[in-house]
Amino acid sequence: MKTRFKSLLAVTTLATAVATAAAAYTELDPHIAYQYTLYADEAKTQYIGEAYDQGCVVSGQNVYARRVQLHTPYFDATPMYVCTGGGPTLPENW
Repeated sequence: MKTRFKSLLAVTTLATAVATAAAAYTELDPHIAYQYTLYADEAKTQYIGEAYDQGCVVSGQNVYARRVQLHTPYFDATPMYVCTGGGPTLPENW
């Protein structure tokens, strides 16, 4: 019974972390491509690497950034460029 509880606790913790990452991820502007600095902990003290969105995608009249899949809910997102109908652009005020 104790092992089953530990397994359930681990699955619950993982599900919470994934939901947290998904919530933070959906708050990003879909038209902006980002560079992500990834961390292993909530305090963002254990750096584990970087990831980058993978270009722009056109679907009908919509243009948006193709998101990379992040495997941690702890990250900082830095804008790289804006996806537009004319291709990726860098706004002057960045």
